[in-house]
Amino acid sequence: MKSSSALRLLAAALTLASCGKGGEGDAKRKKPPMLVAVNIAKTEDFAPRLVALGTVTPLQSVAVRTRVDGQVTAILFREGQTVKAGQPLFRLDDRAVRAQVDQNRATLASAQANAAQSAADYKRAEALVASGFVSKATLDIKRAAAQSGTATISGAKAAITAAQTTLSYLTIRAPVSGRTGEIGYKLGATVRASDTTPLVTVNQLAPITVRFLVPPEQIQPVRSAMAAAGGITVLARPQDNPDPNRPPLATGKLTFLDNNVDAGNGSVAAKAEFANPGDTLWPGAIVTIELPLGGGSPKVALPEAAVQTGRDNPFVWAVGNDGKVAIRDVTVAGRFGGRVFLAAGVAPGDKVVVDGLTSKLKPGDLVRTKPPGGGKGGAPKIAAAG
Repeated sequence: MKSSSALRLLAAALTLASCGKGGEGDAKRKKPPMLVAVNIAKTEDFAPRLVALGTVTPLQSVAVRTRVDGQVTAILFREGQTVKAGQPLFRLDDRAVRAQVDQNRATLASAQANAAQSAADYKRAEALVASGFVSKATLDIKRAAAQSGTATISGAKAAITAAQTTLSYLTIRAPVSGRTGEIGYKLGATVRASDTTPLVTVNQLAPITVRFLVPPEQIQPVRSAMAAAGGITVLARPQDNPDPNRPPLATGKLTFLDNNVDAGNGSVAAKAEFANPGDTLWPGAIVTIELPLGGGSPKVALPEAAVQTGRDNPFVWAVGNDGKVAIRDVTVAGRFGGRVFLAAGVAPGDKVVVDGLTSKLKPGDLVRTKPPGGGKGGAPKIAAAG
């Protein structure tokens, strides 16, 4: 009796366990649809353009160094001051060189006096040689003395020029107009022509350039645009806020496209020049560069979050009329202002998933859509609809 009762209890327990597992399976099969944010694809005019990060670079950056050894006796500017080309920046001790100039001038005066005497002696000898009072040998000596006096004058003048050139090196001037950096040597320091540390560095800020890279697929459009009349207008925007609806930091022109393709990434270096009034662009800063490359045409526009990176092609999760999702490959025409513009793959009116839950989706999953702008991760709105 006890044995049969125990068997019945065990069978009942197994039955209950079996029923429990079946319930869990039913629950999985009846998983509720995932709640996702969607965006209805719409068309918008899209003008192809290059958007890239660039580095602000001075048009000229000159490290100022001394040409001669000497002691700094005067610093004629302040760190960070804007200077003009030719403006004196430093003076070195010039007493010895000035004394050398004065000595060379005295030598020149003596040479001129001796040359004048030699020339007069030669003229007198030339007048007396015909009457026999002066021999031809003496005349030749007088002629050589006069010529030697002329050569001595030329040598004295060259020595003065050399000393004056050395004297000019002792006043160190700005090689270009621009803004000065940190002063490398203080008043009273001895500087040498062999020093590796510059006295100061002058950066030309107006105009100024921005260097950036042109990706392989846009090299030919950029070349074509450069060949067009008027060149390419380039906009510089803040790196952290490249909002196309806000005024740019500066407007300039594309002035340089390198003649060599980088073997590592296939890109080509380019430079744009900006007038830079008020020093808006600062050397070393990172800015967003925007180059229009053609006229506008209608394209399907979606938020960046809608387009995913696939193994072979970019794709989107499209929601069908039956509420099920499917992967759809797309062709990207360009990106701008936080949106992706598609040349193929999505038609106007299609529903596309735009939130961060796409990693949990599988083709054929049933989904529910959030109301526009409602709930956490609500659907972003397209800035301009067609």
